[in-house]
Amino acid sequence: MTTWFGPSSALLGAAIVLAAPGCGDTNNNVTASQGGSDSDATTGPTSTATDGTITASGSDSDSGETDGTGSASMTSLPTTGDPTSTSNGSATSSTTDSDTTSTTSPVTDGSATDPDTATTIEPGTTTEPGTTTMGESTTTGPDCIPAEEVCNDLDDDCNGVVDDVDVGGDGICDCLSIAIFGNEGANPSAEFQAWLEAQGTQVDRISLDATPIDAVTLEKYDIVILDWLVRTYSAEESAIIKTWVEGGGGLMSMTGHTNNNTVVDRPNSIIAPMGLAYNASQGFFSGPVTQWAMHPVTQGISSVSFYGGLYVDITEDGVAVNEVIGTLPQGPVAVGQTRIDGKLFIFGDEWIEFDSEWQQIPQIKQFWVNILGWLSPENYCTIPQ
Repeated sequence: MTTWFGPSSALLGAAIVLAAPGCGDTNNNVTASQGGSDSDATTGPTSTATDGTITASGSDSDSGETDGTGSASMTSLPTTGDPTSTSNGSATSSTTDSDTTSTTSPVTDGSATDPDTATTIEPGTTTEPGTTTMGESTTTGPDCIPAEEVCNDLDDDCNGVVDDVDVGGDGICDCLSIAIFGNEGANPSAEFQAWLEAQGTQVDRISLDATPIDAVTLEKYDIVILDWLVRTYSAEESAIIKTWVEGGGGLMSMTGHTNNNTVVDRPNSIIAPMGLAYNASQGFFSGPVTQWAMHPVTQGISSVSFYGGLYVDITEDGVAVNEVIGTLPQGPVAVGQTRIDGKLFIFGDEWIEFDSEWQQIPQIKQFWVNILGWLSPENYCTIPQ
């Protein structure tokens, strides 16, 4: 799984060009340019060129500026006309007629007004399109050049979502990396994994023995699906999985693979520390599930197979937000949880992965499209549904 941090940028320097229209002397342009460096210096020298070009340099202080660090101090050659200045020392220009040239007053507070846009230019900022200011980190224009989106952990098309590639238009991101824990269910389910791979996703079936689950293993995946687990997981492993979820991972769990308590204890060793657990107190029961709450997982879904499954207990822990998505008379059988930056979807049965259901119930595939779309990390590999 890739964790993304928004890019930050800083552009030091401001350029102010003040020129009167109709001026016949092209050497009387008044230009101020400011350069900066990341150091502890607090002032910068100014110089005046004999042709009317004023160059001011300043610097950026790491310890913070309080009185004009990085400001520009400007002078100009004598000219005719009525120059104006703002009360706070910001420089403006005015034109009296075609034979006069504007001038500027000294800048004392490190800011100036751009006459073309009436935008205050603070020290260390710019109003040029496509750049970002310091301090407030406000962007005045796009800082990304759109290109074709590919699976490279970058937002190539500049839409705010990383790796949102869906070449086949099936609604599943082609860049997802999925791990399936445990064995396949008791009935044939080759179509399920083959379908996932056909959508362009990377699918690995792992945790088929006692090899411990560690953070390095989980980092490779965006979504983990719990299938027919071969063992119970330790408290250390469940803590690692919990941390992975809270960091942005998506966890989906199925159960009901066999009529004994292993299908309760084994998945619960992973999900119970996050406040969700399978409960066999009412035995194994069947559906189908037709009662759905409004949720991204249930869009376009009216009926889903459920044969010999369990209901889900919910324990509020003050961290997660839980939503009952599907119910049967015995209780909740589909629960969604948002947990810090990650999500869980807990389903009380495993028939939704069997080939027989995929062939007979078209909504099963749409159900999976919805599940994977909802579980995908925020702003990464998400395809609008």
